[in-house]
Amino acid sequence: PRAMALIKSPEYIHSFIRGLVVSIGGLTESLVKASSSAFVDYLTEHEEDLQDVCDGLIKVLVSDHKNGRVVVPLFKTVELMLTNVILDDEMGSSFVAQFVGQVKMELKGCSNVAKLLATLSPLANCLQFSVNSCVLSQIMLLLCHRYPRVRKGMADAFYTALVTFDDVILNTEEVSQILEETVWEDPNDIDEVRAKRNKICDLVGVKQPKLLNSGKPKT
Repeated sequence: PRAMALIKSPEYIHSFIRGLVVSIGGLTESLVKASSSAFVDYLTEHEEDLQDVCDGLIKVLVSDHKNGRVVVPLFKTVELMLTNVILDDEMGSSFVAQFVGQVKMELKGCSNVAKLLATLSPLANCLQFSVNSCVLSQIMLLLCHRYPRVRKGMADAFYTALVTFDDVILNTEEVSQILEETVWEDPNDIDEVRAKRNKICDLVGVKQPKLLNSGKPKT
C-alpha cells in the first residue's frame, strides 16, 4: 500500500502503473488480492489522483499495444476501477472514449480468446458514462464475433450492465429480452444471431456493422 504513493511521482508513474496492472492480473491469488485491494483503497481515498491513473492506464495500453501479458491484466484493472471507484461523468467519459479507441485497435485481427474475453466486462461497464455510442458500436461487433464464446460472453456482460446501470440505452427492456433469449453461442445459425444483433442496433440507435466481401463485419 505504501508504494501506491508512487502514483504522485511523474517520473515513476508509468512504470509503477504498468507493474501494478501486471500484479492485479497476476496468477497468484494472494498477490492479486493484495494489489487489487491497495489499488481500490488508494483511489477511494485519493480522488485527486484519479485523472493521473486514468491517463496512466491509457498510456500503458498504448505503449504495450498487442502485448497480451500486459494488456489482458490491464483490462482486468480497468474493470476493477469501473466497478469499485466512482468517476464523475466528465472524467469517465473522457477515459472511456480513449479506452474504447485503443480497444478497437487492440482487437483488430485478434484471435487470442483470453484477450477477447477480458475486454467484455470492461466494455460493458463503460456504458455507465454519457459518451456510450462508441461503446455500443464495439459491443455490437463483439455480439457477432466469429468465436461463439465471445458472442455469449459479450451478451452476458451487456445484459449485466443493463441490470446494473439505469437508463444507459434506449429500449432497455426489449434489448434485455433479446439478450436473454438469443442463443448467442450457436455455431450453426450465425444468420439468426446477426439478425438479433441488428435488431438491437436499431433499438439502441447505432449503425448496423456492414459485412465485408469476406463475410466478416467491418471494424
